[in-house]
Amino acid sequence: MLPGVAYAGSVNGQAPGADAVGSAAGRLRHLRTSLDISQEQLARHLGVSFATVNRWETGRTHMSARAARALAEFEARAAAEGLAAAPVPAASSRFIGRERELAELSALLGSSRLVSVTGPGGVGKTRLVTEVVRRQDYPGRTTIIPLEPVRHPQSLIPAVASSLRVRDQAGVAILSSVEAALSTTPRRIVLDGAEHLREEVAHLVARLLTAVPDLRIVVTSRVVLGLPGEVCWTLPPLACPTPAAPVSAIAGSDAVQLFLARASERLPELSGADAAPRVIAELCRRLDCLPLAIELIAGWVGTFSVREILDQGAVLLASEPLEEDEPSGRSLGDVVRRSYDLLRPEQQQLLPALSVFAGPFTAEDAAAVAGSERAALARALRGLVDSSWLVVDHGAANRFSMLETMRVFAAARLDEQDSAGAVRHRHAAHFAALATGSEMGLAGPDSSLWAARLEAALADLDVALRWAQESGDIDLGLDMGAALWRWWLTSGQLAAGRDWLGRFLTHITQRRDERSGRAFCSAAVLAAENGDYPEAVRLARIALNVFDSLGMRERSAFAATVLGSAYRYLDDRAAARRCFETALDLRAALGDRRGVSVAMNNLALMALDDGDLAGARANLEQALVIKRQLGDHHSLAIGLANLTDVLIRTHELEAARRTLAEAGELAEDLGNPRLSGLLAANHGYLAAAEGRWADAARHYQAAALAHQQGGHAHDVVVALTGLGRAVYRLGRPGEAARHLRAAEALAAGIANPQRLADVRTALAEIGESADAGALPDGLTARQVDVLRLLAGGMSNKQIAGELHLSPVTVERHLATVYRKLSLGGRVEAARYAVAHGLVAPAR
Repeated sequence: MLPGVAYAGSVNGQAPGADAVGSAAGRLRHLRTSLDISQEQLARHLGVSFATVNRWETGRTHMSARAARALAEFEARAAAEGLAAAPVPAASSRFIGRERELAELSALLGSSRLVSVTGPGGVGKTRLVTEVVRRQDYPGRTTIIPLEPVRHPQSLIPAVASSLRVRDQAGVAILSSVEAALSTTPRRIVLDGAEHLREEVAHLVARLLTAVPDLRIVVTSRVVLGLPGEVCWTLPPLACPTPAAPVSAIAGSDAVQLFLARASERLPELSGADAAPRVIAELCRRLDCLPLAIELIAGWVGTFSVREILDQGAVLLASEPLEEDEPSGRSLGDVVRRSYDLLRPEQQQLLPALSVFAGPFTAEDAAAVAGSERAALARALRGLVDSSWLVVDHGAANRFSMLETMRVFAAARLDEQDSAGAVRHRHAAHFAALATGSEMGLAGPDSSLWAARLEAALADLDVALRWAQESGDIDLGLDMGAALWRWWLTSGQLAAGRDWLGRFLTHITQRRDERSGRAFCSAAVLAAENGDYPEAVRLARIALNVFDSLGMRERSAFAATVLGSAYRYLDDRAAARRCFETALDLRAALGDRRGVSVAMNNLALMALDDGDLAGARANLEQALVIKRQLGDHHSLAIGLANLTDVLIRTHELEAARRTLAEAGELAEDLGNPRLSGLLAANHGYLAAAEGRWADAARHYQAAALAHQQGGHAHDVVVALTGLGRAVYRLGRPGEAARHLRAAEALAAGIANPQRLADVRTALAEIGESADAGALPDGLTARQVDVLRLLAGGMSNKQIAGELHLSPVTVERHLATVYRKLSLGGRVEAARYAVAHGLVAPAR
C-alpha cells in the first residue's frame, strides 16, 4: 500500500453505506492527487468510463465490488512498482537567485516532453532542476536518477530501474518492466549527468518516450542528445553586472549573493573589504561566475581576506576538492578535464587552437587559426557547442566564445604541442590582416560594419600586438599600429594606440622606409588628437620627409594633413595653411576626390579660425557635394557638423537645426564616440544661441563626457567652456567657474593657445580673472624667448635661426630652463609656456 492512501470501497465487496460514500470519494481524490493522474487516466486503468469515476468522486454513486477489487489491484501494483518516487533530496544549503532561470525552466517543463538542460560543468544544472522539481511537484510525480555513478553503458537500464524501484521479474526484460511501471501513471524522470553516456541515454530516452505517451523526461548534460523533439535549454553562469554598474545592482546580483551566502557559513560576520560588493564581483567574474567555483572559493574566507583570495584564486581552486569528506575529492580542474576526455578526437584536436582567442570569434576566424578543412571544422565547432565547451552569441554574425576556466585548460593543452608557435603566428597574422583592412574600411560606406567587427575583435587585436612585440616581429606590429590609427581615433582609444605604436617605434628610430613612415604618421595623428602637439609635429615631419623622399604623393598628402592639424592646434595658422594647401594640390593631382574633400574641409576650418565665415561656408559646401557623391557617411557627418558651426555664427538657426539633424541621422549607424561628442557640442552651441541654457548645459555635459572617455583633450576644452557659460546663465556661477578653471588648466596643459584664449574670454565674461601666473625668478629674457619659440613648435635649429644663435647655445639655454623649472623635456616646457602666457594667440 502507498503510505497514507486507501482505496474507496469495501474490501469484502459489500456496498458501503451513504455516510461512507463521501469519505470514499475523498480518499479516491487523494489517491489521484498522490499519483498525479486525471479522472480519465484512472478510468482507463480500472476499465470504466470517465463519467463513472466522476460520479464516484462527487458522491453521486458508490463503487461496485468489482471496481473496488480493480482499484485495490491498481493500488497494490503502484506500490510494488514504486510509483511513489523517492522524495527529492533535501538541499544542504539555501538556493540563491536564478529567479529568471527558474521561471523559464518551469515553463518549459510544463510544455515539453523532452527537455535537455545543458551547460558547462559547475554551472549548476543539477541544483537548478532539483529546485524546480522541489517547487512545483506533487508527491510521487518526479524521480531524479543520478547517472554519474553509472560508469558502464550496460549498467544504465538497471540503474534507472533501481531508482524507479522496479523489481526484476522472471522472463521479463528489465526495460519492459521499466516501461510498464512508467505507464501506470503520468511521470517525469530526470536523468542527471548524461554526458558520458550520451548515445545510450539517447537510445533509452527515444524508446521510453515512444512506449510511454504520458512520460516526460528531463536530461541534464554538458552535451545535447540530438533527438527529434528535444528542447535544448542552456543554463548560463550566474548574473553579475559590469564594474560600471551601480553598487546596489552589483550587491544584489546572483553571483555576489551566492558568494556572501557561502562565505557567511565560514565567517558569519563579513565586514569591511571582505563584504565590498565590487571586490567580490571582480572575484566572481574571474571565476566566470560559475556557481561551483564561487562556492569552492568562498570556503577560503576566514583563512584569507577576499582581496587575498582575488590575488590567488586560481591557485586555491586548483587543489580545492569538491567534497571535503572524499579523500580523493575532485578539483574544479578535474571537472573540466573530465569534460575534455568526453570529446571526440577531432574536437580535442581543435580545442587547443581555439584557446588563442581572447574574445568572441567567428567560424572564419577559427578556420584561419586552426588551418582545418571547412566542413570538418564546422562539425567540430558544432560538437564543441553541443558539449558546452563553446557558447554561441547569435548576433549579426554568430560568434563563439569559451569560458575562461575552460580556455585556460585548453591553452595548457596547446602549450604542450609543438604546433603552439605556428597557431599563435596564424592568429596574429589573421588579426593583422583585419587591422590592415580596417584602415580604408572605416573610411568607406561600410564603416559601421567594420567598427562592429573591430569592437568584437578588440581583445584579439591586443593579443596579436602583444605577440608581435614578444616574438620580435616588429614589422607585423608596425603594420598593425599604422593601420589601426583610425580605429583608435574614432573609438576613443588614443592612449592605447599611442602606447602600442610607441613600443614598436622605439625599435626603428633611424629607419626611413614606407612601413616606418606609415607608423610615424599614424602616431602623429594620435598625438595631435591627444593634445601632444609638439610631438605630433615631430612625428609628422619625419613621416612627410620619408614619403617625399620615396615619391609617395598620396602618403605625403596625408602626412601634410596631419602636420597641418598639429600646427593648427598650436595656432600657427600660416604653417597650417601651407600644409593643407600642399595636401589639396597633391590630392587634386592624384584625382583623389575624397582627399580633395578632406583638404577643403580643413581649409574651411582655417577660414573659420580667421573669422572668414563666407570662405568657410564656400569650402564646406564644395566638400559636401563630393562627400555626398562618394557616399562617405562619416566624413559627410563631420562636414555637416562643421557647416552647422558656420550657420550658427551667421544666425541661420533653422538651417543649422536641419543640418545638425541630418548629421545626427548619419551618425546613428556609425557608432563613433568622437563624432557623437562633436554633435553633442554642436547641439549645445545651437541651444545656447537660442537661449535654451538648460538644454545647452545638458548637451555640453554629454560632449565633455564623450571626449574625456576618448582622450580628445582639445574637444574636452570646447565642451567644458560651453558648459561653463551655460551653467553661469542658469544662475550657478560657482559651478561655472569650476568648469572653466578645469578647461583652462587642460588647455594650458596641452599647449593649445587658441583654446586657452577662448577659455579666458569665457572667464572674463563671468567676472573671473585669467590665471596667467608669474614667471619664477631666475629666467633670463633670452631663456624666455627660447621657451616661447619652443612652445610655438620650432625645432632647436629653427629657434637658433630665429634668434641668431647656434643650435648648441639653444640646447644650453633649454637645459638651463628645464633645470630651473624642474621640467622633464620639450612637451612639459611647451605646456608651461602656454600656461604662463608666453605664447600669445594669433589674432
